[in-house]
Amino acid sequence: MNAKKLLALSLACTLTLGLSACGGGQDAPSSSSPSGASDGDALKVGIILSTGGLGDKNFNDMTYAGAQQAEKDFGIEFDYVETQSASDFLPNYRMFAESGEYDLIIGLAADQTEAINEISIDFPEQKISHIDSSTDLPNVSAVYTKWQEQTFLTGVVAGLGTLSGMDKANSENVVGVILGQDQPTLRMGVVGFEAGVRYVNPDCEVLEAVVGDFNDPAKAKEIALSMYNRGADFVQHIAGASGMGVFTAAKEADRYAFGVGGNQNYIEPDYIVATALRDVNTIVYNEIKALVEGTWEPGVHISGIAEGSVGFDNTDSNVVLPDDIAAAVEDIKAKITAGELVPCETAEELDAWVAANQYQPAE
Repeated sequence: MNAKKLLALSLACTLTLGLSACGGGQDAPSSSSPSGASDGDALKVGIILSTGGLGDKNFNDMTYAGAQQAEKDFGIEFDYVETQSASDFLPNYRMFAESGEYDLIIGLAADQTEAINEISIDFPEQKISHIDSSTDLPNVSAVYTKWQEQTFLTGVVAGLGTLSGMDKANSENVVGVILGQDQPTLRMGVVGFEAGVRYVNPDCEVLEAVVGDFNDPAKAKEIALSMYNRGADFVQHIAGASGMGVFTAAKEADRYAFGVGGNQNYIEPDYIVATALRDVNTIVYNEIKALVEGTWEPGVHISGIAEGSVGFDNTDSNVVLPDDIAAAVEDIKAKITAGELVPCETAEELDAWVAANQYQPAE
């Protein structure tokens, strides 16, 4: 049957029942359960997407893909909400929780924390998995990846690349990073990127800017072009769907960019050097798998480069890294994995951390 959608007018959002295609809300073949009714004893999961929505080629799409794989492997059912604004988070959570139908609700990103805190108290028996959170609540599995490690290695490439003879690099010794919104976790990503840059190139200037929206590629493009005009030759985005504008700007300016989340290198392979990878697909899949297997547990679950949940990926990019930069990435990755190098987390720590940590290439 065709996917059914219910328009929750009071929530200003669309609840798509069953499985709907990842592609900006277009209908597609769905489960055979009318109006979201569960087939027999199938476990049911509700997902509250971030404001960028499906089609962001990032966090939301990866979450959907992980749930879709879990549906295929375990026979679970899932519904999702594409939230239009942050003010909808709480009513969306309440809609799922009050229904009593969902064995697990999955939420994304730090801006859902306030809503999750309230719902976890009002519905203490409701299991909630919160991706990108370190909130410790008795019915919440907070899955927290180390943002400072996720962007550290792309920072290393930017710091070394801006001094290199790479085709689109210049002699200004300036790079940039663009956030979608000013959130604590994304700020850690900024710190990680700058720490990576300055670990290998302490005199490099790192420009920073905030789009203010995860779904405004036009504004992100404008910001990125401004950075390129100010001398930046590498720009990292941490901006959701807004990041598409950074890639467009890189192409127009004939400079370099970095993706984030899932591998984005294929989007503009001549300009995107690498992606600061975070395996959200697997994180979501594993939360559902734990639910199915009866091993789901509340608490804060932290992972980083050593655990394989974040990292550096330059596959599908046509940009060839010089041998010394590629070797440095592998060497530094090994140091982080072994615990010999621990990237700092906050801007307040950054200058002291850089002073105490300077890269010495392997012999």
